[in-house]
Amino acid sequence: MKMKTKPVKKSIKVFFMASALILISACRPTAERTYNEALVEIEKGHFRIATDLLEKSANAEKKENEKFKYLLEAARIARFEIQDFDRAIRFYRAIILGAQDENRRIKAQEAITEIYLENIQSYNLALRELQILEPLVKEEKEKEKIKLKIAQTQYLTGNYQPALDEINMALKTSKTETMDFLKLKAQIFVAQKKYKEGIDIYQEILKQDSAYFEKENLFIAASVVYEENEDFSAALDYLIKYENQIKDKAYYELRSKRLKERLVNKPFYKGRRK
Repeated sequence: MKMKTKPVKKSIKVFFMASALILISACRPTAERTYNEALVEIEKGHFRIATDLLEKSANAEKKENEKFKYLLEAARIARFEIQDFDRAIRFYRAIILGAQDENRRIKAQEAITEIYLENIQSYNLALRELQILEPLVKEEKEKEKIKLKIAQTQYLTGNYQPALDEINMALKTSKTETMDFLKLKAQIFVAQKKYKEGIDIYQEILKQDSAYFEKENLFIAASVVYEENEDFSAALDYLIKYENQIKDKAYYELRSKRLKERLVNKPFYKGRRK
């Protein structure tokens, strides 16, 4: 008889433990229970279900810190795990509209601009969001990066003069992004077929920061400007002049060969054809 009672006692113990856990869970606020369910689904890799649960927990939560913690996690999963970018943007906008914490609102606005730039690649919408973000940021280093992104986005949308205006204004006070502003300015001039102005900017960058010029592979870029202007001789001479600074030797050889061929085939070329 004693052997038969042991399993019964064990079963009763398990029953009471399970009941206690259920009771404890039931005593928790709805938002917290739903959030814990979401964590379980995340562990299983059920990200869409987890996102739904996180949104429910945020809607049910009364405490601000927890509410926007749930929304932020839902936005992260929507963006990176299931790539539902519209939904992620909706979550970030809810944070912007409802959060009391200014830093949290700014981070959400930054995330929206990144989604439009990097994920959706809708540059017109990205530009609008960047222009909203720029006056909100207080730190000068971060503000300068945003101004650079604004100019880059204007360039990508074909708004060359507004991009140049943004760059020229930024260069008056620039401390950390000066070379990137100048490089973008050169690219804009080339896009406008203002080749001399583009070359002049590249030469200014080389004079100010030769290490940056080499790191960004701008020797090749400057040579391409000459080539686009159909000055193949100058393009080839430029490559030869800076051959030792060009790290990608295979690409150097390929471009040199191409330029020699274009130079030989150019009408009225006086050199000897091979």
